[in-house]
Amino acid sequence: MQPQFKDRSAQSKMLLVLALGSALGILPFTIYRFVQQDWYVAILDSIVVIGMSALFLYVYKTDDVKRASLVLILIALVANVSSFYLKGINQINWTYPAMLAAYYVMSPKKGMIVNFVMLSFYLPKLFVLLDFVSFATVIITIFITNILAYVFSSGLKNQEIILKKLASEDYLTSTGNRRSLDAAMNKLYKTLKNHDKIASIILLDLDHFKQVNDTYGHIKGDDVLVRLSELLMNFFNGKDEIFRYGGEEFLVICRNISKVKAYKLSEAFRVIVKNNIVIDKKQQTISLGVCEYIKEESIDEWIHRVDMALYQAKKQGRDRTISA
Repeated sequence: MQPQFKDRSAQSKMLLVLALGSALGILPFTIYRFVQQDWYVAILDSIVVIGMSALFLYVYKTDDVKRASLVLILIALVANVSSFYLKGINQINWTYPAMLAAYYVMSPKKGMIVNFVMLSFYLPKLFVLLDFVSFATVIITIFITNILAYVFSSGLKNQEIILKKLASEDYLTSTGNRRSLDAAMNKLYKTLKNHDKIASIILLDLDHFKQVNDTYGHIKGDDVLVRLSELLMNFFNGKDEIFRYGGEEFLVICRNISKVKAYKLSEAFRVIVKNNIVIDKKQQTISLGVCEYIKEESIDEWIHRVDMALYQAKKQGRDRTISA
C-alpha cells in the first residue's frame, strides 16, 4: 500500500508536486506547439509531459525518491538546454525554476553542480546572442538565484536532520526511541516475511534499577542508563539497531543472526555490563530475553515472546539470559 501524501517524506512530496506541476504546466504549451505546427518543440514538450507524468506515477507507487530525483533533474536539464537551442533566448526563463528544483530534490552540493553543468551549455550561445550588459545580467541573476537557493536549502536540510534526530532518538541515551523501533521492526518484518532470512531480537532490563534511583537519586540512575547505552553501542557496533524500549529496558535487533548466536552475544554482553557498571562497589546486573523470528508470526507476537523470555529470566533469579 502506498503511503498517504501527508505521511511521505518532504523530498517525496516535493517530487510529486514538481512532477505533476511540470506535466500540467507544460501541457498547454505542448498543445499550442502542435496547433502552430512547431513540431520539434512540440515533440520535446510531449516527451517532458510524458516523462514527468510517468515519474509522478513511479514516485506515487514506489516512493523511491533517490532514483526519481536523478531522473527529474536529467529531464529538466535536457529539456531546458534543448528548448533553449531550439527556440532561443526567451526559453532562458525556464532555467530559474529548473535550477531551484535541483536544490530541493537533491543535496545542495549536487544541485549546485548540476546547475553549473546546465549553465555551461547556455554560456556559448548567450555570449553570441546578447550584448555585454544583457549577458552579464543573465549570468549575475542566475548566480544570485543559485546562492540564495543553496543557502536556503542547506538550512532546510540541516533543520530536517535535527528534526529527524529529535523524532527518532531517545534524548537521554541517544539510542533509538519507540517511534524509530516501530519503523525498524516494520521494515524488518517485510523483509523476513517475503524473503528466506533470519533475525533475532534481544530485550534486556537492568536488575533492581528502582533501588538505584531510590538510593542514589535519578541523576545517578541516568548515568547508569547512559553508560549502559554506551556499552550497547560499542558491543553491537553502532546504534542503528539499538532502542530504548521503555524505562530501563533496551531492545536490540540482530539481523541475520540465529537464536543460538544471539544467546551467546547476550551472555557475553551480560558479563561486560557486570564488569563495567559498578555502583558503590556493587556490580550492576542485567537480565535478557532472546527470541528468533518464526515465519508468519506478527511483530506483536514476536515481541511478546521475547518479553516472556525476559520475564522468565527475572523470575529465575535475574542476571541471566533466557531464550524464547
